[in-house]
Amino acid sequence: MRCIFAHGFEGVPQGRKYRYLREALDLDVEAPFLPRKGFSLEDQVAVLLEVIDADPALRLAVGSSFGALALAIAAGRRPDRDLRLVLLAPAVGLHDVWAGQLGADGMALWQEEGYLQYRHQGVGQEVNLPYALWTQCRDASDLRVDHPTVILHGLADDVIPVENALALARRSPGVRRFIAVPDGHRLLDSLPLMGEATRLVLAD
Repeated sequence: MRCIFAHGFEGVPQGRKYRYLREALDLDVEAPFLPRKGFSLEDQVAVLLEVIDADPALRLAVGSSFGALALAIAAGRRPDRDLRLVLLAPAVGLHDVWAGQLGADGMALWQEEGYLQYRHQGVGQEVNLPYALWTQCRDASDLRVDHPTVILHGLADDVIPVENALALARRSPGVRRFIAVPDGHRLLDSLPLMGEATRLVLAD
């Protein structure tokens, strides 16, 4: 079966989760480079919409962290598509995390300058993050998911609190199962559960 994988904010398309989907679950995985159009949330949603629209038969989509947030938004803009989502530690509320890290002065400077210079691990160089990235994440913090979805989130996630993902699940009629695991944000100890999540969401 073919699926798409949306990597995390500083992830790479063909990282561990991609390899697990391809090698352990034997899926035909397409993993676009999400910042191809830019670093705002809307830029990365646009990349995913291109992939979704290019394959009318696509059903399975897996996203990790920021990629899961972008994927949930993209799927919501295609309500008539029979998409099945697996969201791994979805980065709902990421704007609060950044605001806490930067503080009031740092946030004011970001807004004033219009961009934040940032050493991006996935790209391997300094990039300029637009202030729209923060506002778009803020505006997406109350999104809901209507497509059949399974969420996998770590109880020890020190980036996105598990409560954020639980709130997403509670307000989303599409969420069929919430799997909480004793793991951190990257969920590297819980990769086998991706298989269970995939089976659950496709069985609906």
